[in-house]
Amino acid sequence: MDRDDLARVLGEVDRRLSASCDIAIVGGAAMILHFGARRATRDVDMLLLRGDTTELRQAIEAVAQRNDLPEDWMSDAAKGFADILPSDFYHRLTPLELPLQRLRVYALGCPEQTAMKIVALREQDLEDLELLLPQLSESDKRTLVAIMNHVSGFRMDWAQRIKYFLEEQGWPTE
Repeated sequence: MDRDDLARVLGEVDRRLSASCDIAIVGGAAMILHFGARRATRDVDMLLLRGDTTELRQAIEAVAQRNDLPEDWMSDAAKGFADILPSDFYHRLTPLELPLQRLRVYALGCPEQTAMKIVALREQDLEDLELLLPQLSESDKRTLVAIMNHVSGFRMDWAQRIKYFLEEQGWPTE
């Protein structure tokens, strides 16, 4: 799905909701809709911030059937990486300007998106990192180091991956 496809299917989900629902998109969809990637993605990884999980799931399934998409085209599988997010990540969420009424879609902040891409570190993530790194402010870089320190308390392998990546960029990790 490209930018137009993503906007269209998110619009379809929106029209099927009866109440407000807030999600944060991560991964490829966030790269396309917020960070300027000019590519396609097969799915939408999201975190449910607020709303009725059952109603959202039903809307997603209906949109999948209508558009011949896989049942899990939009999922919260990213919650497996949610521990990486610092407690103040909400302050860096960016609302996406999409013509939606009930579904409010946010993108993770640049440092959080970068941390998730570093931890995953697949081929596509490397390409996405080339786009993300120039967008990081000095404050974002400090936040990325804070994320590394936060993660070291429960996933030392992830923290080391972030640390090594930052050191390769020539950034201080202390």
